[in-house]
Amino acid sequence: MPPVAGHALLHRVLEGDSVVRIQFRFPDGDRPLFESYRVMAPDDDQPFQTGRVNALGEVSFLPHRPGIWRVTVTTEDGHGTEARVRVDTEGLGTETQGSEGLSRWERVASGVGYVLGVFGILALWRGGRARRTSA
Repeated sequence: MPPVAGHALLHRVLEGDSVVRIQFRFPDGDRPLFESYRVMAPDDDQPFQTGRVNALGEVSFLPHRPGIWRVTVTTEDGHGTEARVRVDTEGLGTETQGSEGLSRWERVASGVGYVLGVFGILALWRGGRARRTSA
């Protein structure tokens, strides 16, 4: 059975002149080759560009105006991510959010923390209920 971390899809904006290039990858290093993507220009309802991720796991586009551009990649099994890229007046793109994701151990520690938190809340609730019924 493959690890759950294989479902995360990470990205990073690569340096470029006026073309924005974004590289996508899974935590295990695999790339979402030939998966579909959509580029949305700032404040537009219709896609600026659609297509498939190339053989290097990258999406590139030439923005025609500044603002925050959204690039969404969706895999066939329904997983995906959205990269938000701020394009300035010179056409240079910079990431607007951390997208490298958490490491595997950070995700495991977060999951354990959530489970312990739920059990703690349940224990407090049951303890309070037991005190009320014995009084």
